Amino acid sequence: MKNRKGQALLVVIIIMAVVMAVFANSLTTGIRSHSLTETEVYQREQALYLAETGVNRMIFNINNGATYNDGDSISGTVSGIGSYESIYHTPDDSGYGGSAYIESIGTVGEFSRKIFVSVQKGDGNEAFKYCLYTSQGGRDGINDDYFTNNIHGVNYRYNTQPDSSMPHPDMTQYGSHWQRGYYFVGSSAIYRPFEWNDNNKVVYIEARGSSPTTLTVDFQNYSSIKLSLATNATNIIIKNMNGSFQWRPADEYEGYTFPIITHSGTGEVEFDFNDFGNNWNETLELTGFIYTAGHIFMNYDATFWWIHIPISKGVISGEVMEGDPQGKLGGDDGTRTNINYVTTDYYANPPPFFPSAGNGKAKVFPGSFREEY
Repeated sequence: MKNRKGQALLVVIIIMAVVMAVFANSLTTGIRSHSLTETEVYQREQALYLAETGVNRMIFNINNGATYNDGDSISGTVSGIGSYESIYHTPDDSGYGGSAYIESIGTVGEFSRKIFVSVQKGDGNEAFKYCLYTSQGGRDGINDDYFTNNIHGVNYRYNTQPDSSMPHPDMTQYGSHWQRGYYFVGSSAIYRPFEWNDNNKVVYIEARGSSPTTLTVDFQNYSSIKLSLATNATNIIIKNMNGSFQWRPADEYEGYTFPIITHSGTGEVEFDFNDFGNNWNETLELTGFIYTAGHIFMNYDATFWWIHIPISKGVISGEVMEGDPQGKLGGDDGTRTNINYVTTDYYANPPPFFPSAGNGKAKVFPGSFREEY
């Protein structure tokens, strides 16, 4: 009898062991399966993010001067995660109304996601396509052959029709975004020598008072500077430039590339070559955007061996906007100033704080995101 009870107990124990083993195996398999499912979901999400990264990178490149033709592609990797490849297609035959569409594939491990977005160009202000744009229209004393527009073409050398509503900057914003600021109260004449601490800075100079003010900027014979100057002074005189003088804007600040000159005064901006020294055929190089609500006077007259004759020349690589042109930009015969719109597209990347600039940037057409499953 005892042997039968012992045998029965042993059978029960064996059965329970088998049941527990089966249960444990099932539980382990379930946990492993759940873990694999979570990994797959995570990698698939990462692959989608990488595909979107590729789209964003291609649009960023377009808005910074890159040109893509149908079938052109870019690729990249994100360390420790995966890779993307983005392909540009034109025309956009998806029906969303874009000018092109981007196909982008993100890959993480064994998983890939493919997405498509349509791309459109924003509405910019046409004024930012020109070598020279003025309220009155015309060449402002520069001969036709001395304009070059490699980005928007020969029809955008200068505006031929007047524009009473041409773009103007919001100077209150310039008064809030600077690296070095100076204020002068009740001064009719402001003398500001260029200091090396001003180099590669956004410099704001404000004249406070009701009388006309002339700001004299003395470059003290520097031959190359980086400076973004903003001022409300009525007039500006720029003097003591040494030899072949080069002026470029300050590096990007607060996400903006500022003009080399932003002048809300309605008077004259004079580049004074009288102090250029006894240098024959020197060149003033200005690279960037120049705005004045008044006019620019390129004063190429200088004393050379005691003879008062026009010498030297100026090359502006960028765009000039004038609110009140006076025919003084081109020098004595219209051949001494060249304006070359060759590097920065100000239509797609206008200078900051011009409320009517618009935005000619490429962007994703709303609602055009779709994915291939």
